[in-house]
Amino acid sequence: LPRFEAGDLLAIVPPGSSQPRFYSLASGSKDGFLEICVRKHPGGLCSGMLHGLHPGQQIAAFVQANPHFRPASGKAPVILIGAGAGIGPLAGFIRNNTDKYPMYLYWGGRDPASDFLYEPELGEYLADRRLTQLHAVFSRVKEGGYVQDRVLDHASQIRRLIENGAQILVCGSRAMATGIMHAVDGILSPLNLDVQTLKLQGRYREDVFGSA
Repeated sequence: LPRFEAGDLLAIVPPGSSQPRFYSLASGSKDGFLEICVRKHPGGLCSGMLHGLHPGQQIAAFVQANPHFRPASGKAPVILIGAGAGIGPLAGFIRNNTDKYPMYLYWGGRDPASDFLYEPELGEYLADRRLTQLHAVFSRVKEGGYVQDRVLDHASQIRRLIENGAQILVCGSRAMATGIMHAVDGILSPLNLDVQTLKLQGRYREDVFGSA
């Protein structure tokens, strides 16, 4: 395998298309495997092909570096925010947090009975302190909500972490990322800070994709 890290991109060219689709990697080359998290979209040419693969089949793909989407080096806290398949690289960052720096994961799914992605691994990461806190929320359950709701529920904690130098990494759909940006802007306003300022400081990084 070529050298790659969690947060880099796997470009897959589905049969019948000349345009690659990009998926964020949940693993690094040192893990010894290449892992992505893919939601099957109705009529999706690439996601449908991937979900129909059988062991031993081959696909056309290449790795593209994405150095701007990964935690910065150092001991500052890391706030990971995502929804759906966007959890892939976030889980990879946690897996690689062997020095056990503070990491907080906010993630939204649909139903914990069917799509609590990486649930066993996240439990292990909490137990060995690679993950400091897990805050999951589901939209299709009674009194459910979305990840931006859970972020707003923890506004004071997030504000305190940002004051202590924390960085934020967001992965998921463009609509979700927009909602998170508005929520974080509101959280930071008492500090006379906003998302744009954090972006300029390299402390707010996004990996977003369309809804289809």
